[in-house]
Parts: sequence; structure tokens; C-alpha cells
Amino acid sequence: MAEREVSCQACVWFDRYEIKEILGEGGTGRVYLARDMRLGRPVAIKILERVTEQFEEEIALLQRQSFRMLPAVFDAWVEESGEGVIVMEYVEGQNLKEYLALHRQIPERQIYDWGVQLGEFLDKLHNGNPKVLYRDLKPENIMVQPDKTLRFVDVGAAVRLGAERSFQRKRVGTPGYAAPEQWEGKSVDERADIYGLGAVLCAVMEGEEKLKSQVFSGNLTEKSGVPEGMRRAVRRCLSPEREKRYATARAFLTDWRQYKRAGRGRILMFRMEEILKIGFLYAAVYIIWYRPECLSLAGHFLMGYLWLKAAEWIYRVRNEKWEQKRSVWCRSAG
Repeated sequence: MAEREVSCQACVWFDRYEIKEILGEGGTGRVYLARDMRLGRPVAIKILERVTEQFEEEIALLQRQSFRMLPAVFDAWVEESGEGVIVMEYVEGQNLKEYLALHRQIPERQIYDWGVQLGEFLDKLHNGNPKVLYRDLKPENIMVQPDKTLRFVDVGAAVRLGAERSFQRKRVGTPGYAAPEQWEGKSVDERADIYGLGAVLCAVMEGEEKLKSQVFSGNLTEKSGVPEGMRRAVRRCLSPEREKRYATARAFLTDWRQYKRAGRGRILMFRMEEILKIGFLYAAVYIIWYRPECLSLAGHFLMGYLWLKAAEWIYRVRNEKWEQKRSVWCRSAG
């Protein structure tokens, strides 16, 4: 197949696909938006300059229709020139990188939903038959559809668990999103994808431009509306030492859901405390100036405030003990 110009417009390939525009390009090939003239539907055509064993891995993964978040593959073949061609479903929407550039602050509910979607996808991927590592979680590979659900559009780095050394290049993944051991070309397991999951969620919470500094510092800022527990879960995913990350995507999902409930409990307690503080201050001023005979009422407000602080302390201590037990369980489960 002859070399094609990036600017090719309204040309027809393989006597069937009318090329509309280029969607993206990388070190191994390009992806085009085209129209299937026989079926009248939009498709994405991926052209790989050189076919390797990884080409077969990618097709095999895309053919697994149980993965709702992956695009369906319609056809695939190798040209006489040695180029590989994959025709697949065109996923409408923006990639997550573009979406974050337009929406500076993502609502807490949306972050939570995306964390669940990504965690469930990795759980299915890691526990399938065969088990698969994605190895390149990043915003450019994730599409945000009009209904805000997520889809993946590139599985070119995915490999079967246990076979990753056969396809290992010197470096796999993207700086900032690839786990340290993966970026250094060492052996990897499911925890490399857990790191990428944390990096994507960190970019969603804080913005991609802050990701690098926060990966190294581990200090996610307390943005309004994002529970502290959710930030703690992301920090654990981003641990440079893989033994300290979640052992599985399922363990992450358990904590992610638990942390959200715990975070909402803390927010409720914080609001109750603020209301009580304001009420106590107002009552104290009113009693001192107008009703000195009702000083006992101020005492009741003070006792209520102290009881609330005691309950907050007990809640924090119990939650920290639960966190320690869960951490031991997750490491032993891995």
C-alpha cells in the first residue's frame, strides 16, 4: 500500500472507505475517520506501518465484545506492503485530554463515576481469559462520550499477563502516567495499570499540568467537593513502590466506594460543626447583651460543641484503624 498523505481528503481506500480526516498519529501509525460506503456508517481506520506480534494482540483484545468500553472491530488484515489495517467502531466524543482543557473543574460526582468506570474496566481486563494488562492509561486514549461515559480507543500497548516480556520494548507507556517500573523496562503486573488509573484520576481532579509535581510530592490539594478519602485512594494508586499500591482493581473499587461514603460523612460532620459554631457565637452574644440570666443556655451550646468534637475524634481514630487492617488485607491478597 503506497504511502498516503496526511491531508488526503475525500479519497477512497480499499474500494470501500471514504477518508474524511486524520484523527491521530503516533510512532507506529495513524488513525483516520472514514465513511463505510457500503453500510453508510462512520468508522475509524488504524494503519500500522509495521506489523508485529503486538498487532495480533490488539485485534484479539478488540474482538472481545464483553468489554463495553472498547470499540468493536469490523475488519483487520495485513497488506502486501507489510502494513497492518484495523477497521473499527468510531467512538464519538472528545478525548479526555481535550475535555479537561475545556472543563477546568470536574464535579465530584463525575469524578466518582469515572473512577468506578475505569476500575470496573481494569477489573474485567485483569480477570478475563486470558488476563490482559493495558499498560497505557492516559487521557488521550480515553474518549468522553456525549452522555459522559468513557470509552477506550487505543489498546496498542495491551498484552496478555505473563507475556509482557515478549513484547517489551525499552520503554512502554507515557511519562507521568506509566508506573516507574514500567517506564524503566522492568517486569510489570496489574499494579502498573493501577498506577495509570491513579494518574488519570489525579489529572481529572487537579488538572494535567499539575500531575507531574503531584506524582512526586503525593500532595493532592483539597479541592472543594472532592472527599479527602478519594484523594487518599488516588495517592495510594500513585505510590512509587508497587507493593504499597492496591493489589487489584477490585480492591481499589472497594475503597473508592467506601471512601466516597466516608467523605460524605466527613462533609456532613463539618457542616454540622460550622452550624453549631455560628449558633453558639450568636447565642453567646445575644445572652451576654440581652439575657444574662440565660447563661446556662450558652453552657448547653458549649457542651454540644464538645460532644461533636469528641465524636469526630472517635470517628477518625476508628477509620484509621480500619484503613490499616484493609491495607494489610490488600497486600496479602496480591
